[in-house]
Amino acid sequence: MLIKVDLRRLHQSSVELSGSIAAAEVLPDFKDELVELASPLEFDLEAEMQGKEVFVHGRLQIALKCVCGRCLKTFAAEVVLDEFAALVPLEGEDALVQNGDFGDLTPLLREDIYLALPTNPVCEPECRGLARKASARDSRLRELGGDASSPWTTLDRLKL
Repeated sequence: MLIKVDLRRLHQSSVELSGSIAAAEVLPDFKDELVELASPLEFDLEAEMQGKEVFVHGRLQIALKCVCGRCLKTFAAEVVLDEFAALVPLEGEDALVQNGDFGDLTPLLREDIYLALPTNPVCEPECRGLARKASARDSRLRELGGDASSPWTTLDRLKL
């Protein structure tokens, strides 16, 4: 299912569109190790004609299930675009995708949602990452006569 608007009706008056659509239909090729789309995309939009262009504005919201990029803890988040707006021409290279009398708004939403997704999600701003624990790496550094808290000291002593 795509988010479509009836262009004949749009020439007469503005059209309100609201509902939800499966996240896989809006972002079919989305793959990320740290971010998972956890709910359908909810939309509340209004479309209106402005000359030879369609002006679409409204609200978009989608829930996410994220893995913290620092501590690897799973947490819930959401993307909310309260002031989504796009002006799309009906003709030309960037024209609205049309199928008969209907225009497909889905590609417009897709672009803004991709841009709003977190690239490196963090569970909370104060997250300090994984707890420091003794590891095999630290013990090997001590064997080389280095300081376990600073691997650079050990590397400086290596004669290559």
